[in-house]
Amino acid sequence: MIYLIAFTHTGAALCRTLTKNLNSSGLEAIGFSKYEIEGLTLFRGGLKEFCEKAFIKTNAIIFIGAVGIAVRGIAPFIKTKDKDPGVIVIDEFGKYVIPILSGHIGKANELSVKVAEILKAKPVITTSTDLNGKFSVDVWAVKNHLYIENVENIKYVSAAILKDEQVSFKCDYELIGLLPEFLTLKDREVGIHILKGETRHLFSKTLILRPKEYFIGIGCRKDTRKKALEEFVLDTLNQHKISRNLVNAVATINIKEKEEAIKAFCKKYSYDLKTFTSEQLLQAEGDFSSSLFVKSIVGVDNVCERAAVLASGKSNLIIQKKVKDGMTVAVAMGDWRCRFEHNNGRD
Repeated sequence: MIYLIAFTHTGAALCRTLTKNLNSSGLEAIGFSKYEIEGLTLFRGGLKEFCEKAFIKTNAIIFIGAVGIAVRGIAPFIKTKDKDPGVIVIDEFGKYVIPILSGHIGKANELSVKVAEILKAKPVITTSTDLNGKFSVDVWAVKNHLYIENVENIKYVSAAILKDEQVSFKCDYELIGLLPEFLTLKDREVGIHILKGETRHLFSKTLILRPKEYFIGIGCRKDTRKKALEEFVLDTLNQHKISRNLVNAVATINIKEKEEAIKAFCKKYSYDLKTFTSEQLLQAEGDFSSSLFVKSIVGVDNVCERAAVLASGKSNLIIQKKVKDGMTVAVAMGDWRCRFEHNNGRD
């Protein structure tokens, strides 16, 4: 979900342009005004109330107006760079697009470039690694589905790379290709460890990354309670000692993609939702439990197990179907591998 906020009719025109041309799901254009602004949903509360709601419900917020307004609005709700949504400010005339929060992990920098292309504006990127054309470990982690266990250590890696110092690298998974020149297998003070198993600090300042290897398949009755589904899924993960931080995506049948309980769960934990048709689910390889009742309703004998396997891209079902009150959950593990394309760490 992306919120676009305008305070004037001029800003509203930019909102309408972006909603028509920005290729993203869940866009909502919102107006702050005493009067209706055509094409925008009028928000009648205050800026603080709006920002509090936006930080909970959205992945990104785009303010069209003054930077000061945006800063004052979001300040009380800023937490950490791995939790905050991306926040962007565009001037009223659409000349400049400025990411001001969560440029890397929240993808504000990436979104700013897209927005600038649409508006024929100039993106104003201020993060040091981007300005210097250097590798950004947090951007690479997001693109490669890695959970950053100790976000506070990103600064050590970025500082070393900006000074053209090599950073140590240890990976407990298969490495495809060569390491980029700024990484080394030799010991250095600062290092990156892509970890499997218990936490270890190999270097004086270690940034720990963990692959998001798990894919959750879900099935449920119509209008399942949000809280019930959330508790069922999390209890299943906890029983098998799987961290919710290492979940890559949630998967289900396409007719359930608008089910509020599933949507709310994915939104709350920032999981991608992958959907498949009954025909696609039938093509999943593996031994699955079968329900004639489910087949009579959706056209396939099992949703959660098949969806989890298809989403993972591998027939490695590690938690078979769990059933509770009309809800079903299964978990598959993917096959994560480490790679640096073009030998520079950028995908």
